[in-house]
Amino acid sequence: MGQKTEASRLAYDKIASEYDTSREGQYTRFHIKELSNTVDLRENAIVLDVACGSGTLLRELSKRAKIQAYGIDISKNMIHAAKTRYPNMNFKVKPCCPLEWDDESIDIITVCCAFHHFENPQGFANECQRVLRKGGAVYVADPNFGAVLRFFANNLWFPFSKSGDVRVYNPKELEAFFYHAGFHTVQVYRKAQGLFLKAKK
Repeated sequence: MGQKTEASRLAYDKIASEYDTSREGQYTRFHIKELSNTVDLRENAIVLDVACGSGTLLRELSKRAKIQAYGIDISKNMIHAAKTRYPNMNFKVKPCCPLEWDDESIDIITVCCAFHHFENPQGFANECQRVLRKGGAVYVADPNFGAVLRFFANNLWFPFSKSGDVRVYNPKELEAFFYHAGFHTVQVYRKAQGLFLKAKK
């Protein structure tokens, strides 16, 4: 586990019990709503939410269709919260890379407000390409920072952050990870405070 990943684990273990009412939890609500409205779902789809936190996104997706819901997170306290709230879903303490799933075994992968914590974003995109079935897709929601704020965050804030933040990306940087991983269709758009990606295999 890298230094930033360990920092993320410690930070989210600490705030897990109050995450949903915290400032960060409230910030992610917009991103969760946008993803829950835009993810293409079918009945019995296998959905993996990476860095699932307390499981809120999977709950919202399960309202739209009957899915096989799996969530992973590096924070054991977040996973405990998710299991307590949604006992009918499958939650495990696992890293984002490598993904411990078989080749072509997942239909949908989601990441909400966590991609900027990933120490190996290209490795994660490659893993998505590996585990997704043909026609499957990965959806990413992350903060939408303008150029000035992005420069400030990446160069002056994140290097000293104790929350495990690694880097926020502009749209071209974000889509490049998934094109390089071999996805044939990658769409990125900005909406309010969110930067959203859909990459289809």
